[in-house]
Amino acid sequence: MKESESMGARNPWPWRAWDELTRDIQNAYEDIGAPRRSFVSSVEQSQPYGDLVHALSRVAELNDDTDVNCDVCFSYMLKSDGLYFVRLSMVGLYAFERLHGRGGADLVTSRKDCSSDFERDVFQFLTVRGFRVLSEGELNSAVDLALPGIDNDAVTVRNAIFSPEE
Repeated sequence: MKESESMGARNPWPWRAWDELTRDIQNAYEDIGAPRRSFVSSVEQSQPYGDLVHALSRVAELNDDTDVNCDVCFSYMLKSDGLYFVRLSMVGLYAFERLHGRGGADLVTSRKDCSSDFERDVFQFLTVRGFRVLSEGELNSAVDLALPGIDNDAVTVRNAIFSPEE
């Protein structure tokens, strides 16, 4: 896969992390020119993040919003001091955490972005388990993957590891 530019910006991924991401995408989809999503059903059945989901459910009301017909990730809504969405990729240990507040949605990408103990707890749950919590720039980086309905030059990391149909 190419280290391409997205929206005129340079790829924000460190090269080793980018290399690992592209390997994970290749391993999951098997063929980047004709990707297969068959990995989704086996990952869904194995529930590899069960301990994390259990930990999250102990600190907030958790609703499973996973849709394997559209996505290649587990999606959870968490209600605590606000409404949060956590997505856990089925492609590899990648996640993003989004807070929905009065002004829209904000990504939580580091401890310094956390504005509450709950956000820090969720962020720590993810990082302790080895998840890379992605930034907007990382999510919008272009990847070489032929997804139906998306121009090949417009496929992003977000499409490849979370929502191929978005």
